[in-house]
Amino acid sequence: MPRVDATASCLIRRAIRQEIPEIERIVLAAFEQFRGEAPPVMFEAYLEKSRNIAAHWDDAEVLVAEARGRIAGTVTFYADASTQGVGLPGDWAGFRTLAVQPDARGHGVGRAMVQRCIDTTRVLGMSTVALHTTAFMTTACRIYESIGFRRCPEHDYRASTSLGIAQAPGEVAVMAYRLDLTSPTLQRNG
Repeated sequence: MPRVDATASCLIRRAIRQEIPEIERIVLAAFEQFRGEAPPVMFEAYLEKSRNIAAHWDDAEVLVAEARGRIAGTVTFYADASTQGVGLPGDWAGFRTLAVQPDARGHGVGRAMVQRCIDTTRVLGMSTVALHTTAFMTTACRIYESIGFRRCPEHDYRASTSLGIAQAPGEVAVMAYRLDLTSPTLQRNG
């Protein structure tokens, strides 16, 4: 059953295949603001990998946030973080490609999607949920840290490695974060 998150006034639910083109448009629109933060060849490869929702469809749960009758955001949740292929342990959950339509930002949509991933991790009985991001995604980093995610640099990597391209000047460090759901603070507040 879909979950309604009152703090964001949005419905978080599993996407359906027919929504892939709309989800891809949202990812492109959401990430466009980062053009210029990485070498062009790296940015284009990242954008292509991120927007290719169909490539992750069978390995993960693609979620969408509906607000005011339209899709306002998306996130892809992995019950087994190792299937993302970026070095995370298999006994962790993970998520990637969290994107919010630019005109829907500031209303809690991103936070609601992160909370859904956390809640799903708990339901699965797992103790850790992780993600990767970059330093130039400052708003996302702030949200993750405010929720309780902490850096785990042992799972960092270079963007060129993940994208299968040659390392270029302006290489982007991809930073790992994790949330330990067994934390006493999270158990009291989460």
